[in-house]
Amino acid sequence: MTTAIEELRANLHPKIRDALDKRGFDEFSEIQMRAVPKLITGENAVLIAPTGTGKTESALLPLFHRMLTETHPPGFTVLYITPLRSLNRDMMNRLEWWGHELGLRISVRHGDTTANDRRKQATHPPDILITTPESLQAMMMGKVLRKNLEGTRYVVIDEIHELASGKRGAQLSIGLERLVEMSGEVQRIGISATVGNPEIIGQFLCGKRPYTIVQVPVAKTLDLTVRFAGEAFADQVKLIEQCIDSHTSTLVFTNTRSVAEAIGHALRERGDIDVHHGSLSREMRIDAEDRFRAGGTKGMICTSSMELGIDIGQIDHVVQFNSPREVARLIQRTGRAGHQLNATSKGTVLATGFDDCIESMIIVRKAMQNEPENVRPHINAADVIANQVAAIAVERGEISIQKIEEIISRSYCFAEAGPLIREVIAQMEKHYLIRTEGDMLITKTRARRYLSMNLSMIADEKKSVVFDVVSRKPVGTLDESFVISWISSGAVFVARGKMWRVLDIDEDRIMVEPAKNAKGELPSWEGEQIPVPFTVAMEAGRLRRLQNFGEYHADTRSVAFSEKILSEMKKNRSITATDKVIVLEDADDGVVVNLCGGHKVNEALGRVLSILLSARYGTSVGIETNAYRILLRLPKFLRAPDVDEVLCSLEPDHVEAILMLALKKTALYKWKLVQIAKKFGAIDADADYEKISINRLMELFDNTVIEKEAFRELFFSNMDVLHAREVVQSLKDHGMETATSRLSIIGAEGLFTGRDVIVPPGEDQAIIESVKHRIDEQDIILACMHCKSWKSKTKVGRAPDNPQCPLCGARLVAVLKPYDEKLYAAMKKKNKTTEEKEAEARMMRNANMVLSSGRKAIIALAGRGVGPESAARILNTFASGDNFYREILKAERKFVQTHRFWSD
Repeated sequence: MTTAIEELRANLHPKIRDALDKRGFDEFSEIQMRAVPKLITGENAVLIAPTGTGKTESALLPLFHRMLTETHPPGFTVLYITPLRSLNRDMMNRLEWWGHELGLRISVRHGDTTANDRRKQATHPPDILITTPESLQAMMMGKVLRKNLEGTRYVVIDEIHELASGKRGAQLSIGLERLVEMSGEVQRIGISATVGNPEIIGQFLCGKRPYTIVQVPVAKTLDLTVRFAGEAFADQVKLIEQCIDSHTSTLVFTNTRSVAEAIGHALRERGDIDVHHGSLSREMRIDAEDRFRAGGTKGMICTSSMELGIDIGQIDHVVQFNSPREVARLIQRTGRAGHQLNATSKGTVLATGFDDCIESMIIVRKAMQNEPENVRPHINAADVIANQVAAIAVERGEISIQKIEEIISRSYCFAEAGPLIREVIAQMEKHYLIRTEGDMLITKTRARRYLSMNLSMIADEKKSVVFDVVSRKPVGTLDESFVISWISSGAVFVARGKMWRVLDIDEDRIMVEPAKNAKGELPSWEGEQIPVPFTVAMEAGRLRRLQNFGEYHADTRSVAFSEKILSEMKKNRSITATDKVIVLEDADDGVVVNLCGGHKVNEALGRVLSILLSARYGTSVGIETNAYRILLRLPKFLRAPDVDEVLCSLEPDHVEAILMLALKKTALYKWKLVQIAKKFGAIDADADYEKISINRLMELFDNTVIEKEAFRELFFSNMDVLHAREVVQSLKDHGMETATSRLSIIGAEGLFTGRDVIVPPGEDQAIIESVKHRIDEQDIILACMHCKSWKSKTKVGRAPDNPQCPLCGARLVAVLKPYDEKLYAAMKKKNKTTEEKEAEARMMRNANMVLSSGRKAIIALAGRGVGPESAARILNTFASGDNFYREILKAERKFVQTHRFWSD
């Protein structure tokens, strides 16, 4: 009797069967068993299965079969489109092996492909071309490459869930329709991790064409639990060690690179632990992968870099440190364990606080019941339409607008675009990308130049250098969007595992100092702030209310810790915020609105409350948000009942309009407007944000399709307006209620702890030592103010305790900065300028201070921006030891914050 596996093998081309034998391929995975027969018949399909279950071979084996058994025209028979610049090393090796065994040519094309390789691909097209969405856009502009695209018969889109949620995917969806115009209909195959709405992924891939979904749920092979790791970092590291020691091979996932480094550092002495993340060099990552695969290490501390299906051998346990915040992310990560067929994937989530415990329980429950988040494609993104209209115009020279509408509206993302397409075309005409004659659209020369700068829908961002005023060294760089969204004087953010406070922003340089005791949930520039969805946050509120912990997969310590916090709330007569109650609490800094709404809902409502309170009371209102709280920074006369009154008077239908008013005043909106305008060709792609007249732009684009798109994207990506309105409506309908109270332990948790932030112990002492070392190495000039004929260059650390002029023997010696040397040269002049006279007076005060205080004055005067007045204040504190250096640092900080306002 023939088994299903034997039947499947028998249906494949003999060359494929031989290659399977050569590879030792004796068993197909479930996704392969179900997908290959459907794809051989030419069906469009979305393949959904956990990482490492052979999805790539599921898609390609049937295509290999068809390529070996059918005749195809010349050109790129298969386009394999990936969101990454290149496939990971293991997958690429596998595909090249298959190509070699089957006599099929495989090539890769992306932004870094050499000109020589591009020429080869054009003149001798490979059978399978692996490329990115952006490179496909570029190929459509070339005559020879378009000819090769005419031969395409199959398109495979890898990681389609990732593309579907961004504008790159919206652009690709039109790109596929443009491909159809060249090649005719193609078989479409999407490869996806677990998603909550596979039907939407299918529609995104195929539009209105038929498709099938082949899904292997990961939930039935998951064994997950939540463990409380304690609130002290040392305890957390100890539990991670226990997890590693009790298994043969363990992956420890963290949400941020800085936390991965901190844990790796704490475990480094073991010698059997490696760290793996995207900031490490490729060589270091490969070395870590090879050591783990060979059994040289027992554990690997990693970030999302290890979600990508990289072959590192057998893993028998996955640890997630802190809540992963998203169900799909936990499924993807824990699915890496137990990758033999039908094996169970064992995973542990280590929680480190109350929010973390509750949230982790929710996410584990949803993962075990196969309830990942829905993917939301961008619908009717106007700048994507503009980009693709320009591309079609350049490709065709001229084309009817009706034909453009037909091509674009075949895409799921633009099926309902309707009049928007002509509105976009009218806007583009104003910027000289195209012109219209009746129903014909004709390209202009500027359109090709525009496209060369706008192949990608990823916003181009300049970088700002972050500079530590303590060590006088650069910390790293910040993306423009992060700077505009988060950075202002006094703001605190995370970088390299440390917290930094912004002192000043000076063009492309951001001056910072190490921050201690920072409040609020701290942003990080590495794209690491994963938003908690509304559904997860609301279930967390429900769990707080019902306390039905027995229904969740958690150890006794997690449950005991969570119950203890809730019991403390009752004991203190505090009211706990739940899915039914919003609690407003008075804090020193303002009012905490405890709302289990998730990041994007709380961001939306926080901004609405901020503008309403500001308008009603004529005061500025600062906001900080996380998934369970909104902190409104308010003057002392505004308290929780005032905020409660404003919240309860809010109408659901007004939320969006108020948000538009609120956003118009923010740097985030202005930055987004510039980015959208660039994608419309209204501003050159390389234009500097800082040099653009924002107010002029806001006037120019007022009530245009560009402004509408800026708001649409902000509401789509940064705020959840739909659920924010739902919360407001619930208050109206009494499905939710509000309560006011003094600050509780739950309300304070978000104020005084930063999730995913690990502060190194003894940071204060490290700062002082850094200041001492830096000042010791500071270049200075000792200069005699008596004879004005002697000066000596030295470093503070080498300066004598009581300097004396070797020429005249006087002790009236000034300590000058290197840039003062030219002014000192003018001291002997009889007719001095006003500036020189002021400099002489300053140097004399300086010298008198050194005469009376010796080395302490030399050290104080060497500080950045510390002149005689500041040095006198430092010396008058009579501080000594470390406190003396703290006073210098305080003066330096003041200089950095205020120097730009000085008249000189």
